[in-house]
Amino acid sequence: MMQTVKKIHGYGYRRTLIYGVLRVLVGMKNFFYRYFLSDNTPNLSGAKFFTATQFVGRGSITIKDAQLGVWPSPYLLGNGYLEARSKEASICIGEDTVINNNFSIIADRTQIVIGKRCLIGPNFFAVDSDFHGLDVENRRGSSYVVGSVIVEDDVFIGDGVRILKSTRIGRGAVVASGAVVVCDVDSFCIYAGVPARKIGELNQSK
Repeated sequence: MMQTVKKIHGYGYRRTLIYGVLRVLVGMKNFFYRYFLSDNTPNLSGAKFFTATQFVGRGSITIKDAQLGVWPSPYLLGNGYLEARSKEASICIGEDTVINNNFSIIADRTQIVIGKRCLIGPNFFAVDSDFHGLDVENRRGSSYVVGSVIVEDDVFIGDGVRILKSTRIGRGAVVASGAVVVCDVDSFCIYAGVPARKIGELNQSK
């Protein structure tokens, strides 16, 4: 009780009221997205949600002891989107990983795996597919390139990063804000730019 009173004094009454209203709104939106706008039944084990998240597709979505959304943080009233489009598609997010608000992860025909203890900024986007052929005559066809996306453990990804098909981000790597990942990222290295390129190295943890 005393801790609650201290928090209210620390925040101030007006700010506490606003935070309370926002929490209610986010909770209602999360419920609506989960049970009315989703057509996938994800496997959630200890997952925490601080942003409304939609689950779509016929494949498997597994989240284990991870956190989706951050409170308080920009885009809190945005939403997350997870789609395992086909039966063979899968999305897996590992333990102690935190993905900030306003994310989209779409596995079309393969897998997108995000490992343990990853920290991912807002406006994150990851896909395993081109979704369309590149040639004009095939842009509406079903022949296009797909490839798994693997994010290994302990990866740190900044704001607005886009990860495209057939890429692997090695353990402990850092991907700078705004980067577009189109090729593999080496472990314990820093990548930045469009397309993302290696700009530095990190000390490797034992």
